[in-house]
Amino acid sequence: MKKIMKVFLILICVFMLVGCSKKDNGKKVFQIGFTTAPVENDPYYIFAKTFSDIVKERTNGKIVIDIKGSGQLGQEGEMFTGMQIGTTDMAIMTNAYISGYIPQAGLFDLPFIFKDSKEASKVLNGKLGNDILKGYEEYGIEGLAYGEGGFRHLVTLKNEVKKPEDFHGLKIRCMETDTYIATYQELGTNAVPMAWSETITGLQQGTIDGLDIPISVIYTNGFADIAKYLNMTGHFYSPLILCVSKNIYDKLDSEEQKILKEAAIEAGEATRKNNASLEPKMLDEMEEKGMTIVRDVDKEAFQKAFEDFYDKRAEGIGKEYLDQLRKELNF
Repeated sequence: MKKIMKVFLILICVFMLVGCSKKDNGKKVFQIGFTTAPVENDPYYIFAKTFSDIVKERTNGKIVIDIKGSGQLGQEGEMFTGMQIGTTDMAIMTNAYISGYIPQAGLFDLPFIFKDSKEASKVLNGKLGNDILKGYEEYGIEGLAYGEGGFRHLVTLKNEVKKPEDFHGLKIRCMETDTYIATYQELGTNAVPMAWSETITGLQQGTIDGLDIPISVIYTNGFADIAKYLNMTGHFYSPLILCVSKNIYDKLDSEEQKILKEAAIEAGEATRKNNASLEPKMLDEMEEKGMTIVRDVDKEAFQKAFEDFYDKRAEGIGKEYLDQLRKELNF
């Protein structure tokens, strides 16, 4: 009897967790989550909102995408697992987190591989990017399309960084991903894992010398008033991925699947256009506030310094993917 009751309780818990998606007066309603705040120029929000609007229009309101920002559906790891087991419908994921689960996605975490957003978009939306997205299926997730978080540039308190040796000895706040940490080790940098909530204080107090973040985050968080240099290293590119649980996707008909896929691709492009239009204005304003924008970074020197590094990471990512990337980018 105890065993039966235990199974019964487990089934109740699963029932309570599953089903963020629902039918409302004949409409199919799905929730899409992301961790950042749902504010106007946030790329995660733009990705989700544009996707939601397009899907609503092209299904005549029969499919509704309910936007849940600020981690309402959990942090990225929780949402990824949720999509696998069917407790989360959809999510906007950061590639650096995805690569912790799907090794081949780590290809796009490699440092200094893209010279600009246009080049990144061409690769991500081409055969190589789509091949990697298809690999999500074996993890119970459908990767619909890539968007853009932006290039992560180095903000420093008092050090100008233009070439590989300029990184030596710096204490840099780092996201806790294998490739990011290994990159800083390769540069002779002390990678310091630090919660985002502690970062500004850490920079002000000199606990860290700098950190890597996209221009929009640098601007909106007031780093121009704290740090002297914004070094346009662009050493990490941050793709965003719009994902849906296969428990949801496989139950849609072919026309609905097509609409979701096309809407995701268009929404991803909207994030790139928004970044491209806003970043120059943000840089100008930060420069006016006295921040030095270091633009003459030697990208070729960095790529050359990382030739062996790429080969070291190939085993974990998949050599065939790295070879294809090198062929497409000619490095």
